[in-house]
Amino acid sequence: MEFPFDVDVLLPERITVLDQHLRPPARRPGTTTPARVDLQQQIMTIVDELGKASAKAQHLPAPITSASRMQSNRHVMYVLKDTSARPAGKGAIIGFLKVGYKKLFVLDDREAHNEVEPLCILDFYIHESLQRHGHGQELFQYMLQKERVEPHQLAIDRPSQKLLKFLNKHYNLETTVPQVNNFVIFEGFFAHQHRPPAPSLRATRHTGAAVIDPAPSAPVRKLPPKRAEGDIKPYSSSDREFLKVAMEPPWPLNRAPRRATPPVHPPPRSSSLGNSPERGPLRPFVPEQELLRSLRLCPPHSTARLLLSTDPGGSPTQRRRTSSLPRSDESRC
Repeated sequence: MEFPFDVDVLLPERITVLDQHLRPPARRPGTTTPARVDLQQQIMTIVDELGKASAKAQHLPAPITSASRMQSNRHVMYVLKDTSARPAGKGAIIGFLKVGYKKLFVLDDREAHNEVEPLCILDFYIHESLQRHGHGQELFQYMLQKERVEPHQLAIDRPSQKLLKFLNKHYNLETTVPQVNNFVIFEGFFAHQHRPPAPSLRATRHTGAAVIDPAPSAPVRKLPPKRAEGDIKPYSSSDREFLKVAMEPPWPLNRAPRRATPPVHPPPRSSSLGNSPERGPLRPFVPEQELLRSLRLCPPHSTARLLLSTDPGGSPTQRRRTSSLPRSDESRC
């Protein structure tokens, strides 16, 4: 695949590694950059055109590889360049391979769910005119060495029949583990622990250097430290007293009138306006005979005496009898 600009100057190495920044790789010593040339824009053009060609070859409705997708995801793209002489002298691109780490839920042989983060094959394309020339195996093998993974540790997103035959032919990957998503994994996938890319590899991806760092040990997932259990405190008396206190009910139950204990000697109530007079205890029942006897012995009221004294029909004997009562009987009533 050819482009209107010089690919040999833009991509000096045969296989160039591009990350989400899409920066041009380091220049060769002694080479000069043409004036007023946006190298990053040229790299974005290469990525977009390769994505369109891959989607057309796989009969996809839209490209899954583009410059905007590369910038918004932490994917890595390996671009293979044709170093043979061209009539135009600008070089050409043979194909590319895009990979990236993804968190997946996959099923194992016992149909148990496992949360893993393997390296995934996201897009793979070799130009139709250059297929079956060993370019695909060269590009794939370079990626395995650069990422330090084995072929059976990979997860492939929607692989085509050509890709499945390619993996079976060159890496003997045939038996797959059935999944409920669009990813395909092969037997032996769970034999090794998956790990994210090393920081040293991330730092050297944009340089396009072919130096392979020594494989570091797999990072161990650190668990949060366990809190030390303190001494069990005894059930103190203050806690017991606190539990005895009755909790106040919530509103509006706490607005209900409460019955107070009546005092032993209630205060006398005023008979002023707005207060009803306090009723005393009822007197015991008095028989009729005793009531009549008390009425006979009780002297008349002063007003009644005045009426009797002025009453012409009053008997002198009656007046005499009334007045002759002793003073002690008067005071008794």
